[in-house]
Amino acid sequence: MTVTTSSARHLLVSLTPAARLPEAILNTLRDEVVLAGWMRASGVLSEVKLRVGTGGMPEHVEGILHVIALDGSIGLVAGDVSCGMRAVLVRDGEAGREMFAGEIIDARVEALEMLVMAFDDVTAARRLDLAGAWVLDPVSADVATASQPVLKPIVQTPAAPRVTASSVSSAPVSSGFGDFVRASEVAHVAAERPAPAPLRATDPQRQAAARPSPTFSANNQAMPQRITRPAEEETEDDPVPEPGDTVEHFAFGRCEVVKTEGDRLHVRLVKDQRIKEIALEMLKVTPLPVAAGQTSRHWQLARKL
Repeated sequence: MTVTTSSARHLLVSLTPAARLPEAILNTLRDEVVLAGWMRASGVLSEVKLRVGTGGMPEHVEGILHVIALDGSIGLVAGDVSCGMRAVLVRDGEAGREMFAGEIIDARVEALEMLVMAFDDVTAARRLDLAGAWVLDPVSADVATASQPVLKPIVQTPAAPRVTASSVSSAPVSSGFGDFVRASEVAHVAAERPAPAPLRATDPQRQAAARPSPTFSANNQAMPQRITRPAEEETEDDPVPEPGDTVEHFAFGRCEVVKTEGDRLHVRLVKDQRIKEIALEMLKVTPLPVAAGQTSRHWQLARKL
C-alpha cells in the first residue's frame, strides 16, 4: 500500500497527568479532526496493561514504566477514529532492569508527549491483519486532493484493422486453411496502408480530431481510433459558511463561525468558547432550518466517508 499526501499537519500534544490511555489520545484526535495519520509518543506511564497479539490475555504491569517507543497508525474503525499503541517499556525491578513490549490496552499517564502527523487529504480505515496486528486497510484507503483531482493515465489500445466486403471480393470463395491465409494477407496489407494526410492546422476542431495518440509514432503507423471519454456530471461546490453563521459539528457540537480562510474555518465552540480550526475538504456541508428570530444561517458539518 502506497499513499501520497500533499496536505499534512504536525500536532505536538502533551497529555495531563492521571489521564487514561487510549481515551486521552482518541479525544485529542477527535478534537483536531484527524481521520488518518501516524502517532509517536514518549514519556512515563503506570498501571499499564499490555497484550501481545490478539489471542493472548492482557498482562498487568505494576510500577512506573518509561516509554522507550510508542507509535501506531491512525484510521477509522466502525466509523470512529482508532489509533495503534505498540510500545516498548522499561522499569527498574527487584531483579534489575526489566523490559516489556506489546500493544497498550490501558494505562495511566504520568507524563506523555506526542507527535501526531495528520494527513488531511486522506481517509483510511484500520483492520485486523492475519498476523494479529491492527494495520491500515489498503482497500479502504481513499486519497482525495481538494485542489486538483488525480488523473489516471489512459492506456489506448489500437483498434484491429477491419476487412470490408469490398477488400476481399477479389479473393475466390473457398473453405479451409487457404481461405484463412488469404484473409490474413488482405488484413496485413490493409494494416500497412499509410495514414491519411493531416488536416489543415487552421481548423481547430479538425486538427483536434486528427491529433495522434501519444503511444504511437507518426512514422508509417495506422492512426488508432480516438477514445471518447464519457461526459462527467458537473457538481456544484459545497457551500462555505460565513462569519456569524452557526454550525453543528459532528464532534464539537454547536459552534459560531469566526473567520473563513479558503477551505478552512475558525469556529468558536459554544460549550467552552474555545477556538478551533477545521478543514472543509473532509466535511459535508448541509444547510439546516433557521430558528425563529435567527438572522444568521445554520449549517450541518458531517464527515465525508
